[in-house]
Amino acid sequence: MTRRQLAGAILTTAAAAAAAQAPPATPAAPSTPAGELQAAREQNQRTSEALAAAWAKVQVPIEAEPAFHFTA
Repeated sequence: MTRRQLAGAILTTAAAAAAAQAPPATPAAPSTPAGELQAAREQNQRTSEALAAAWAKVQVPIEAEPAFHFTA
């Protein structure tokens, strides 16, 4: 499995997990800028937690990444 295939699998899994854990849309959106900001922060927090949970399930062996050297 290549790194790109692995990254695609992780992103697909993470997106599915985030979509599955997203709460249903509320019928009334906040009408004030402060309310919208708070709602956006809460959504970002939920998404961050969902992605962190999905990432915790993925275990990649050290052999999956090739060695690399920085040269100047």
